[in-house]
Amino acid sequence: MDQNKKIGFIGAGIMGQGMVLNLLKAGNDVNIIANKNRRPIEELIALGANEVISLPKMAASCSTIILCLPSSQISMSVCNILIPILEPKSIIIDCTTNELDTVEELYKKAKAAKISYAEAPLTGGQQQSKDASLGAIIGCDKDDFEGVKNILSPCCEQIERLGEIGMGAKTKLISNFLALGTATLVIEAMKVAKQNGVNWEKFYKLASKGSGHSMSLDRIAPKAIEGTHDGYVFTIKNTIKDMEYILSLLDDQGDAAAITEIFLEIYKNAADNGMKNSFLSSRLKNI
Repeated sequence: MDQNKKIGFIGAGIMGQGMVLNLLKAGNDVNIIANKNRRPIEELIALGANEVISLPKMAASCSTIILCLPSSQISMSVCNILIPILEPKSIIIDCTTNELDTVEELYKKAKAAKISYAEAPLTGGQQQSKDASLGAIIGCDKDDFEGVKNILSPCCEQIERLGEIGMGAKTKLISNFLALGTATLVIEAMKVAKQNGVNWEKFYKLASKGSGHSMSLDRIAPKAIEGTHDGYVFTIKNTIKDMEYILSLLDDQGDAAAITEIFLEIYKNAADNGMKNSFLSSRLKNI
């Protein structure tokens, strides 16, 4: 798998736009496909990406496909179209945060079609995607890893193979358990600080000197102090989806499952109160 072969990229959104930009900067020929939001598509076309109008046309022009999609359901539906029509020896690199069952099923379908399937869920956020400083958690056949690493290297600072298919999903969901859990604790700490009359700015300065310091605190607190709440660019809708995936993975894990259930209930309540499409950090509004 040559890094400079034509790459098809499906999911050029919050994370995907920065990844495509860095693939283009590295000299790759990248095909993209629009979904609902044309703004990132138009910006990427202006920078040299090629737009294709359908998944079959993407499959006909690319032997390497990168997915960066919102959910396992969408990843499955896209792959169900692509896998039967991709040329043998093509590869799908799936950067979606997926359920374990999804990646295992897609791997079997791809294998039967003589196509390689690698899972590559990401660590980092929108800024890291722009800065090419993402982490990629790889689950794939051992023989596919070097090719996957070469393809993703323009986008990712750290690329690690955790093992065979399934290990990427497991590792990513546990990583999100840590990341979303930490962000939730930051928000709750900020809420109770305000409710107990503690000055946010002084609280942040002092908390950031202790063991409660985290990237989540640095993303959320300064923006909240300024009166804005877009420091953590991850929607409550996506948080619920990931928490459901995490709970499915950890449902027999005792305390971890109990904690996940509490977090999931918090975000379901927020969604019920009209915040489904708001950023996670927007829960600090009107405190």
